[in-house]
Amino acid sequence: MKTLKRWVVILLLLLVVLITTGFSIGNNIDVPLTFGPMTLKARPLSLWIISAFALGVLSGLTLGAGLINNFRLNRRIRQLEKELLLRPKFGPAEKD
Repeated sequence: MKTLKRWVVILLLLLVVLITTGFSIGNNIDVPLTFGPMTLKARPLSLWIISAFALGVLSGLTLGAGLINNFRLNRRIRQLEKELLLRPKFGPAEKD
């Protein structure tokens, strides 16, 4: 099963590379990017679009990883709190 999963991932990555290459070839017109008063040098349109997509993926993965980890930690805290409630209560320690 792991081998099949590995091949599927490799094929998907290869497909993404091929689609990106085709997209880059089709959108090679130089376009300047302007953010208010700041203007960046003219670069191919495909570079701007692929860069925006990559930044979105990276920021989504970063935020998503934090949310998933936070969810797991909260679930573990609730589980441990339930275990504490079920644990028998002990009185004060006896003195010798």
